[in-house]
Amino acid sequence: MTGIRILAWVVVVAMTSAILYGFVNGDFGGNASAIWGLPWGKVTLIDLYAGLVIFGAWVAVREASRVTTALWWIALTTLGNLAAGVYLLRALFDAEDTNELLMGRDRTGRATISTPRSRPVARVSRDPKPRSGP
Repeated sequence: MTGIRILAWVVVVAMTSAILYGFVNGDFGGNASAIWGLPWGKVTLIDLYAGLVIFGAWVAVREASRVTTALWWIALTTLGNLAAGVYLLRALFDAEDTNELLMGRDRTGRATISTPRSRPVARVSRDPKPRSGP
């Protein structure tokens, strides 16, 4: 999971830098209306928010608290992929394994998916007719 942690850090740093650049050098209201006026601007914004809804659904699956889920949804809709990167970092550092990363913990603090235990398997004969005596 080290590679994913590095990638998440890169996303967080890149998004923070991009947001700061936009606020310092741009006009949020004017630029947003210009982007929405372009066909590919619409496609890009719809794609962004569709991805955030999918990511928000993952947050809802992982989080045991509705309040925490709601706060992350607010962060996602206001900060976009910066919030997604921060959430992913949090999940990566909290998770002990991939299952816990994907599904989170239940209210008791246990991972919601446990790995299956190995069980003895009964052998089944593939011979359609039982054999008669020796």
